[in-house]
Amino acid sequence: MEQIEKLLPKYGENIVVGVMFKRHFEWYVTPKNLWKMDYKKLYSVWELAYKKSGKTKEQLEIDIGTYEQFCEKRWNIEVIDGFTANNFLAHLFKCRYSADELRLLRMVAHDDRKKDYDAALFIDFDRNAMYSQFPKPENFENFVPVGWHGEYRDFMSLIPADKRY
Repeated sequence: MEQIEKLLPKYGENIVVGVMFKRHFEWYVTPKNLWKMDYKKLYSVWELAYKKSGKTKEQLEIDIGTYEQFCEKRWNIEVIDGFTANNFLAHLFKCRYSADELRLLRMVAHDDRKKDYDAALFIDFDRNAMYSQFPKPENFENFVPVGWHGEYRDFMSLIPADKRY
């Protein structure tokens, strides 16, 4: 199984994401593009944007790929939800961080890099909820699976106390 190597947070690129899955909480640092949970919705937005700008479907497929090629970038996982979370998170195994690691890294980071360590997303697979505090216009909360709740809000109070940093 292909796994992403451990990354350091980098504002706007590699984001800190809290995940609750089967009552177990973990922090991950990964490329932000992995966390648009419903790739069907995301690809539809791309299609609409291309259409509105007068570009063709062929141009979309040249720039972004077909839908199938687009999904290949995330191990062919079209929608991240309770059914696919185990597989998805297995690819991110090396990207896990403890709260202590994140706290220490933020503490020693240069002042202009401390913002890199701000948590961007909290995904609670146990409650089918996703919370984003990533700056607009990224709108992660608009790409949650059907039946999920997506919201832009401060979520640190929802994180288990011993996992906050």
